[in-house]
Amino acid sequence: MKKRFLVSLIVVCVLIPATLSAAMVNLSIGATARYDKSFEEVQSFIDNDTYGEELGKIENYAFGADIRLKILLAEIDLVGMFGKETVNSIDYTSISVLTSAGISLDILNIARLGFGMGPRFNVLIDSDGNAALKDSTGNDVDSLDGFGDAFIKSPVAYRATADIKLGSMMLGLNYTVDTSYTFENWERVQDLFDAPLNSGKVGVSFLFSLI
Repeated sequence: MKKRFLVSLIVVCVLIPATLSAAMVNLSIGATARYDKSFEEVQSFIDNDTYGEELGKIENYAFGADIRLKILLAEIDLVGMFGKETVNSIDYTSISVLTSAGISLDILNIARLGFGMGPRFNVLIDSDGNAALKDSTGNDVDSLDGFGDAFIKSPVAYRATADIKLGSMMLGLNYTVDTSYTFENWERVQDLFDAPLNSGKVGVSFLFSLI
């Protein structure tokens, strides 16, 4: 019991100064790239000795933008990944948008660890530049009420981040796992944990701190 208390005390003594030494508000924006195959698929590539071949295919990657707003220990992230999608024989540029909220902790002002969760939406842009926001079922979201409905019905993903701070820049890894949990069925918490961890995808981010 004394040993456990001592360990807890040491952790608190380390975390409090680390938290207080960090800026109260931080806004970071940058680019992100994700290997668009799950960890489970990567394992199968390794087992079949095709990992090198798959790693070199540009179509196995997704690219986008990463925006993070950190206030004390709380953080809100907005991640958009670009791609192509065809609906009713019409080609669109698609943006898969993950909005997440969670916690973020600076460690001795040299590293940052974060964890958040939130719903995923899709934005489709046609060749004329017209954009449409879609929920997870493909329905248009054209009003505030529609957005709220899409928010609670869209499946939630969770995302872990680990970054190294390089002055006003950050370079780090992230791991995203999609689940079947929705805020509409908030009581079905088990859906958050039923998603296999090896179904997640690994990405890297390079960000600049604006504040």
